[in-house]
Amino acid sequence: MLLLTGATGYLGSRIAYELIERGEPFRVLVRDPARLSFNPADCGCEVVVGDLVDSESLRKSLQGAKYLIHSAALVKMWVKDRRDFWRINVEGLKALLEAASRAGVERVVYTSSFIAAGASSDPNAAEGLRNHGPYSNEYEETKALALDWLRAEGFARYPVVALLPGVIYGPGPATEGNLVGGMIEQYRSGKFPGLLGSGEQRWSFAFNRDVVLAHLQALEKAKIGEEYFLAGDNRTLNDLFRILAEITGVKRPIRHLPFGVGKVVGALEVARARLFGHRPQLTPGVVEVFKHDWAYSSSKAERDLDYRVMPLEEGLQKTLEVRFG
Repeated sequence: MLLLTGATGYLGSRIAYELIERGEPFRVLVRDPARLSFNPADCGCEVVVGDLVDSESLRKSLQGAKYLIHSAALVKMWVKDRRDFWRINVEGLKALLEAASRAGVERVVYTSSFIAAGASSDPNAAEGLRNHGPYSNEYEETKALALDWLRAEGFARYPVVALLPGVIYGPGPATEGNLVGGMIEQYRSGKFPGLLGSGEQRWSFAFNRDVVLAHLQALEKAKIGEEYFLAGDNRTLNDLFRILAEITGVKRPIRHLPFGVGKVVGALEVARARLFGHRPQLTPGVVEVFKHDWAYSSSKAERDLDYRVMPLEEGLQKTLEVRFG
């Protein structure tokens, strides 16, 4: 039996659909089953209601499980209580691995993130990069600290593999983790506010199905105690919008906003969020993320996990065909 966490999220839901397509039985741990985008009864999926900070739900969800894919995380630009990032992204990982060990789970595939390793302008950057801060936001900080803990203790204590996807894009739900999807929809509708900075910042664009397949390959092929970049096509943000215009035939001018302006707008948005409780459209932390290059090499995953780096042109074409075709 395989337990999957994060099945209501952007990546986790894609992993669930791949398991359904293969006809493989699995179990999900979710806080709200109503948020699942598939009917568990139709595909033989077991559901345990609970969360990462509840020991009883962890025990129930892991009972009889041989494998675990842990894709759940708090992936948001801002929440009212910052401690939620620590509770879910760090303490939740520790509690889940300990519970999995007690349950006799043989292998855990943990979804980390490129942001945990830190900014990089080197497309040949390999595993082992350390993010020493300063951190752009609480998400970056807690994912970095979780990876630090794995390297210091977790890999030695538990049968875990860490996967570090790049900037994931492709078909899927419009969650905060689907940043590129949101940018695509804003561009197509003429509502994209503009790019922060010159647009020459390079991101490692990773097509989501390739990332999904690498997770499943890691259940069998990855080496315990190892980490793997599931990076992608290292391209600039200007490339992203140029390719979008070519594929869609929708040609819109892209405004470029100074980082200083973005910081001011972000601070105002956070202040409004604290007063009125709505989600901010921008934060100073997000502006910091846009300042950097996030480029890496996937050569290790290509060798060990048969990972494929899809060219951005091909991936965007597939995304648009499914989302808007």
